[in-house]
Amino acid sequence: MQQLLVLGRATKDGEVLESKDGKNYARFSVAVNEYLGGKKEERTSFFNVLIFNKSYERANKIKKGDYVMVEGRPEADAYLSNEGEAKANMTVFASKWRVLK
Repeated sequence: MQQLLVLGRATKDGEVLESKDGKNYARFSVAVNEYLGGKKEERTSFFNVLIFNKSYERANKIKKGDYVMVEGRPEADAYLSNEGEAKANMTVFASKWRVLK
């Protein structure tokens, strides 16, 4: 089993949604900054977060800019953009998460 721990800033407010089959879930996204080799060069990675367990109910309290911790199963999705560029999305299916402030 794979587990990923992400620490970063929420890039948008958390939202609670309902799936087509009537199940509730929540989503938000997180940006993680990485400083490369002690230089001032910075790289930012973005992660989509989906919450299907009972903790989805409090996800709407997440506000853009909150410092959050998310732990869960990662899933990558690779695709080609309309311009033919290789792109990828990383989604974390959260088993645990919280706002760290």
